[in-house]
Amino acid sequence: MENMRKIVVALPKGKRLIAEAYDVFKKAGYFSAELELEIEGNGRKQLEFPSEDGTVIFLLARVADIPQYVDKNWADMGISAFDCYREYELSSVSANATSAMRGDNFISDVLPDLNLCGKARFCVAGSPEKKAFYEQCKSSDQKVLEVATQHPNIAARYFANKKIIADIISVSGSTELMPKHAGVDVIFDIVESGNALRENGLVIFEEAMPLQTKILVSKAALKYDVNVAKMVEVLKNAIK
Repeated sequence: MENMRKIVVALPKGKRLIAEAYDVFKKAGYFSAELELEIEGNGRKQLEFPSEDGTVIFLLARVADIPQYVDKNWADMGISAFDCYREYELSSVSANATSAMRGDNFISDVLPDLNLCGKARFCVAGSPEKKAFYEQCKSSDQKVLEVATQHPNIAARYFANKKIIADIISVSGSTELMPKHAGVDVIFDIVESGNALRENGLVIFEEAMPLQTKILVSKAALKYDVNVAKMVEVLKNAIK
């Protein structure tokens, strides 16, 4: 057992997701007493935890970094939300023409949605008086929709697919302020309860897509480590 290669699994370290993310693997039989103590809040800063059977190493990482962990084979698997892994996939392509695109080494659909994001979904929202202009943009090649978002690549792909000409403005947060204080037409943001929109005088124009949470699996690990393939099958049976 000691000589066997351990499977590395990256879990989101934020309090909101870590317990539910770990529970997916625990239900499949991959238990870590040390990680459970961390989740319960022992005040330590540990980021690496072995499973009790010695087959798995759990790493705690920022959810936004997990796609890169799996893509670059720093981890064999990792749990990440759609906004993180899709934005990563659609982001910059290496200037070296012989290099693969980002996200080329992980699979996001080998296992089903874990349903860890509740009712969260991407929405197009704006001030009520802008709704008519948004509808006009859907059928015009003359009008340009100004969009503020924390997810510029996903937003650009979404509006391009709808044949809406969009000027995408990337912001790091407080997106709800942009229609009033920056004069943008709409925001493209993740919405759960909708309270932040209402408190800032915004309404949902369109629900774009649900926010999924997936187990990303390294293609290389799946191909070259039979134990990773076996683990995927165990997880398929455990995820309901």
